[in-house]
Amino acid sequence: MAQPQHDTMITDDIGAGVIPQIVNPLLQQERDRATLTKDLVTRMTYMIDGGQDRTARRRHIESCLFADPVFSERDRYIRTSVETFDIGVERSIRLIDFKKVHNITFSEVWDYIYRALSNDLTFGVHDLMFVTFIENQATEEQKERWLSKAQDVQMLGTYAQTELGHGTYLPGLETTATYIPSTEEFVLNTPNLSSMKWWPGALGKTSTHVILMAQLIIGGKKYGPHAFMVQLRSLKDHSVLPGRSVGAIGEKWNLGGVDNGYLALNNVRIPRQDMFMKYSEVTADGTYSKRGNPKVLYSTMMVVRLKIAQESWQSLGRVLVTAIRYSAVRKQGPIEEGGPEVAVLDYQTQQEKLFPGLATAYAFNAVSKRLQEVFDKVQADISKENFSGLPELHALTCGLKAFTTDTATRFVDTARYACGGHGFLLSSGLPYSFSRLSAGCTYEGENTVMMLQVARYLLKSAYAAQNGGTLASSIAYLAEDNSGQTWPAQTVKDVTDCGLLCKAYQHRAYRLVSQAGQHVTQLMGKGQSQGAAWNNSTIDLVRAAKAHMQFYTVAIFFDVMKSLNVDPAIRAVLQTLSCLYAVYMMDQSIGDFLEDGYVNADQAQMIHAQYLALLSAVRPEAVPLVDAFDFSDMTVHSVLGCYDGNVYERLYEHALRDPKNKTEMGASQWDTA
Repeated sequence: MAQPQHDTMITDDIGAGVIPQIVNPLLQQERDRATLTKDLVTRMTYMIDGGQDRTARRRHIESCLFADPVFSERDRYIRTSVETFDIGVERSIRLIDFKKVHNITFSEVWDYIYRALSNDLTFGVHDLMFVTFIENQATEEQKERWLSKAQDVQMLGTYAQTELGHGTYLPGLETTATYIPSTEEFVLNTPNLSSMKWWPGALGKTSTHVILMAQLIIGGKKYGPHAFMVQLRSLKDHSVLPGRSVGAIGEKWNLGGVDNGYLALNNVRIPRQDMFMKYSEVTADGTYSKRGNPKVLYSTMMVVRLKIAQESWQSLGRVLVTAIRYSAVRKQGPIEEGGPEVAVLDYQTQQEKLFPGLATAYAFNAVSKRLQEVFDKVQADISKENFSGLPELHALTCGLKAFTTDTATRFVDTARYACGGHGFLLSSGLPYSFSRLSAGCTYEGENTVMMLQVARYLLKSAYAAQNGGTLASSIAYLAEDNSGQTWPAQTVKDVTDCGLLCKAYQHRAYRLVSQAGQHVTQLMGKGQSQGAAWNNSTIDLVRAAKAHMQFYTVAIFFDVMKSLNVDPAIRAVLQTLSCLYAVYMMDQSIGDFLEDGYVNADQAQMIHAQYLALLSAVRPEAVPLVDAFDFSDMTVHSVLGCYDGNVYERLYEHALRDPKNKTEMGASQWDTA
């Protein structure tokens, strides 16, 4: 296992010698008592990373990264907003050469570098969206013009879709691109205040180019949103070009290293060849044609949503490292009257706050890997002009982006409560993680809208199944009518049977999808338009979509755990963890299962009893389970979550470094006060 970053005394003048050189005995005791030994924890790290080679590669990259003082996180929570942005820019520039020197691939940028730095990098949108969009949406001729320059950051780009007045609803975008055949140019405009682009990362101060989503207009006819390459700033002196009004939108709750910005356009002319034309084309005379599936235009958004789902488990895992290690060394009161004080992790209520989240982090790790496999297959098919997998991929990326960010955000906030007052400190890292994750609930598609996208796909698929259509694997269950069934679990042991748990989740998902579809149909039968009937059914539709995503995640988690070739001790712990994940969610939403009589009252009591038993079963392995995430102290970003468990010393050391403690209140300040 990787050695902790802070395993020696602090040597700064301020706070020197405060932090011991040894691991807190209480935390060491947790590791010594667990069945998951240090060797087994290391093997689990390999499993989480996807193999020993990947772990070695990640650790090497992190080691090289943090050897550079520019990437030091020591002052993370005492920087000003200006300093945070400046360091974000400096790091992004430094990474240009770092990636070349160490042959960093695109996936490694996200999986390793952004994991280490919590994705607080100014050029993140350039790496993830700008370059990716060119790779996927540009013609070969356009790639020759743009791709190598983008990869070498000779042109620094962003992606602008969201407007001040419109976000997820793409048909409502107001930015226009009007084609002029006589000059073979597009004229770009943001005709109203609400039309200006608003929010794109790196737009405010840094980007030289933007991939702009605008309504294509030819001969007065609208052809819907299309993408255009637009230069914003001079490559000589970085000055803003004529017709563009660009700036930063102001301070945010998080992501201070990113200059989110606005863009207004006034009769900006670009050549016809600067419209992305791999899947749609405008000829010199203004003839419009398209090929393939129009949804392929949004494939870059699918990449982003996939990465958001992956980031969600990492952020949740990082927080649980902090909260569980802290809870193992924080003593608070006796359980027995007159007895010794115990670690707060021994309290059942603390276990409820943390262990379901721990199980969820492992579940999201498994399901994000599976989603990556689906994505890779669909991308390979698209390269062969096969677009059949796009609808399922769109639904999965929408659903998992929404499900993972929403769920992880709630667990992170609960983990903050679990750390008491110390969790309110910025130095705990928990407020940062909460605000960072909650941002993911709204960017790249607000979560309710994403779930409604899933619901629309589910209803279309259910209708297709009724008419003999073939369904994708993730929704094949919609072709199997399971109404009127009851859950066959008879004993407490049955409650943790993977097959029976999957049956329960499948039954609920099928019922809620059918119920939501019937509600839409009934309202239309009463005279409501399709739009009104849909709107008046959206609560049920979101509920059905969430049930589908829970079923998908449970099924994938069990399937991945079953296929692992691991030590029996690891398998036993992971089996407990996967059962906890499924049983916890079932216990939390037991009304859904009782509603139609699928589960009876006695079974509901067994589910709750087994949930409590699973909390107790996870307790001895909790610390090794978070150790297996292998977040070094430099990547945990928390005084509460370091490997050595010396929480109080680190809290004090950080307090000593607070800028306010460098001086006393002056006489004039005191008089004013």
